[in-house]
Amino acid sequence: MDGRILSGALFILLAACAAPATPDPRPIQTSAAQTVIANITAQAPTRPQTPPPAASPTAQPTATTPRATPTVAGDKVALAITDKYLMAFHACDNASAPCNDPRNHRTYLAQSNDGAAWKIVPNWTPFIGSVPDVIRRGSKLYIYNPGRVTRYNLETQTLEAATNVAVSGGEMFVDPSPTLDDKGRIVLFFLHGQRGGDPAGCLPNETTCSKRFGSATEVEGSDGARFAVDAGDRAAVTLSGNLRSASDPDIFFDGKRYYLYLSHGASIAVWSANELRGTYMQMTDLPLGFFSNNTGGIPAGHFENNPARFWTYAHVQQRGVAVIRRAVHTDFSRALNENDWTTVLSASLLGLSATTNVESPGFALNAP
Repeated sequence: MDGRILSGALFILLAACAAPATPDPRPIQTSAAQTVIANITAQAPTRPQTPPPAASPTAQPTATTPRATPTVAGDKVALAITDKYLMAFHACDNASAPCNDPRNHRTYLAQSNDGAAWKIVPNWTPFIGSVPDVIRRGSKLYIYNPGRVTRYNLETQTLEAATNVAVSGGEMFVDPSPTLDDKGRIVLFFLHGQRGGDPAGCLPNETTCSKRFGSATEVEGSDGARFAVDAGDRAAVTLSGNLRSASDPDIFFDGKRYYLYLSHGASIAVWSANELRGTYMQMTDLPLGFFSNNTGGIPAGHFENNPARFWTYAHVQQRGVAVIRRAVHTDFSRALNENDWTTVLSASLLGLSATTNVESPGFALNAP
């Protein structure tokens, strides 16, 4: 959601299938969001194993096979993007492929006028990519997958080939979440990576550790592809005892304060700050410190002005497949319960097979 050497990680094979891009000098790590959502009191979730070699990058996709990247540079694609809200998500059919392997995840783009009823953007071709997020700036959409960005120009109806995302300072990072600062630059919030283990958890020989979340600001002229790391941490979480993972930050603004969602398996913690690049503090008055306690993880947040409401999106397993749900709330004074959630994106609602997981929402306004 970099410009790291594409080796030693599950996403190396995604790049192998993509259009040629300038290689980047740092390793891409497996996104923490690829973990199967699990109760935080259970054992650490199983991570995908290193996948077998990919097919030749010169192989052409068939009509039924999603492309490694959605197009080649300069292609005209008439996407009918007309609604007020956008959501990027990934899907995977359990019946046709192992869904703990992110190579089998496909990135989709959906739209809605009310935040509740969603439909896939007409003429959208799903492409290989996991844990996506989306943001609009001016006449262009930016869809981020781990280490890659795909751009769509709404005026020229041009879908560009995916390109590498590079971050300065040699930082390894995963799970980026984009927002815009007051100068119109894209800012990515992310989880710092680590070598030798799942970046969302402690190393195998550690009983406790700290998970650090930072941000990086777009380099002028890079069009969302190069970023400079901002000084300091935005948040830091100590893992110990039953709290064994922290991942998938999501940043949003209510007009007064910035909110940062962090995922702990199927639970969500809320952090906030007065400044975008400030030090975020967790809202600790919630039960166990969680806003969602085993009712959904890998979240996305939005503040709607009229009427003043927060929208929280998260995915959760239901009857063997994952769905995306929404909760509408006025504040963060209590933890969400099952009655607060309504399913808004699922295989059946999207016309996909009943065995398809629909996961990892990334929310954006469709406004310049």
